[in-house]
Amino acid sequence: MKHSKYIFLSLFFLILFLGGIVRFFSLDRFPSSLYTDEINQGYNAYSILTTGRDEHGVFLPISLRSFGDFKPPLQTYILIPSILLFGLTEFAVRFPSAVLGLGTIILTFFFAKELFKSRRNSFKLALLSSFLLAISPWHILESRAAMLVAVGLFFFELAIYLFILSLRNQKFLVLSSLSFILTLYAYYGFRLITPITVFILLFIYRKNISVTSKAFLISLCTGIILLSPLFFAFLQNPDVVFGRARTVSIFYDQGVKLKQWELITQDGIQADTSITRFFHNNVFLYGKNILERFLSHFDGRYLFLIGDQVQPFQIPQMGILYLIDGIFILIGFFIFFRLTFPHKIVLLLWFITSFIPAALTFMTPASNRTFTAVVPFMIFGAVGLAYFLKKKKYVILYAWIISIFYSVSFGYFLYQYFIVLPIQHADWWNFGWKETVQYVNSIQDTYEDIVVFDVNGMPYIYFLFYGQIDPKLFQKQAIRTYVEDRFGFEHVEGFGKFLFPNNWEWKYMKNDLQKKTLYVVPANQAETDSNYIKAISYPNEQLKLKIFAND
Repeated sequence: MKHSKYIFLSLFFLILFLGGIVRFFSLDRFPSSLYTDEINQGYNAYSILTTGRDEHGVFLPISLRSFGDFKPPLQTYILIPSILLFGLTEFAVRFPSAVLGLGTIILTFFFAKELFKSRRNSFKLALLSSFLLAISPWHILESRAAMLVAVGLFFFELAIYLFILSLRNQKFLVLSSLSFILTLYAYYGFRLITPITVFILLFIYRKNISVTSKAFLISLCTGIILLSPLFFAFLQNPDVVFGRARTVSIFYDQGVKLKQWELITQDGIQADTSITRFFHNNVFLYGKNILERFLSHFDGRYLFLIGDQVQPFQIPQMGILYLIDGIFILIGFFIFFRLTFPHKIVLLLWFITSFIPAALTFMTPASNRTFTAVVPFMIFGAVGLAYFLKKKKYVILYAWIISIFYSVSFGYFLYQYFIVLPIQHADWWNFGWKETVQYVNSIQDTYEDIVVFDVNGMPYIYFLFYGQIDPKLFQKQAIRTYVEDRFGFEHVEGFGKFLFPNNWEWKYMKNDLQKKTLYVVPANQAETDSNYIKAISYPNEQLKLKIFAND
């Protein structure tokens, strides 16, 4: 028995080693560029580190106004030690997400072990769960980018794990409540998922938790104190709490209302008005729409073949799960329902609530908004995998076949992610702005003004980050109108000698250029113009930008 435990522990450390390698390898180079949201959080962390204020001049903000989408602050604040240690670099920006991604693999092992504690194969199930998560393309993609959700998932799983431990020792309840609160500062989806989860957990385990206990009262007071800044900020500006939710919500989208009008029109004047109201009212149509969007996340094409179609949450030519995962997840899901163990409802609750925030938006299926589901998916897969590996008669044959399938799947993912993605789809990650900034900065002293067309990826933030612009200087020079575009984003008009005109067309400007001015123009707006001084290309040699000079 002791010998088996040593083998399992050795395997666990091998899993961590594999998970660490695939999450930290060339973290600054893959993906090939920092995405706009990543670089925005990096510069704001740098700004808070050096001035105590974000780019908008807000002192220790409770929400990052960012581009008008009001990002939760936790990701930015945890970047501060990383930037202090590594400088304002790509690696520093992505390092905390990779660390917490690896931490989630460790947490999943202990969570699954606790979840299946009453079963004889708990250690095996925990090991398989952490292994599947370690090689998960979905989890690797998010762990290697500073996109909020990896940080949120870590604290969400930690909160649930500590809550389960608190049922035996209530001192863990305080730490659990603290972790739940941190999720609210990590990602907007948790502002719906976390309250639902906490409410249902307290209801289910109401007999195990004394509301008059010291631990509960401390947890309650801690929650009130830590959430009060968010509450007072909400009173001043509701966007602090809801962010872009209003612009991506199905209630903001006019599609359902137009559908309602279309259906009522089709019924005609002679239709029974009571029947028309029953089937074509807002509650029915919105409910139907939400259910359809909820179920869209279980579409096999999305899960296993094409994945998320929204940039940059894409992996070329594959889904967010391996095809082989589908077999074990499906089997494991049905076996899971047949098993009896104490905290079964916890994982089911976690799984179902993961899809609620995305179902309320018109951008579905969405892998980032449902990212919390990756852990339940892997645990279900581990249950299915363990089912095959317990058959003693064919265990060696099954183990070999499964190993081959997973090796091929994992190898295919590595090829798509580290070779195909950075060469053929660098545009998904806004590649080219670093190279543009470096070139422009090398010649900027020759020009009085630099005009950068703001049509792709909020270019001002790249000039701040890669130009290492002093945050104090930018806070004084920034020209902002705080006027939202049609997608709800706000733009910076300029700072210093840099101008960032939004939605300008090169064809209307090129015949009336200002003297001593440099122009950075999207290549697709200047396809026939060859008098540029520099072209910025993607790795596949497709042109991204053309730089023109009027000396």
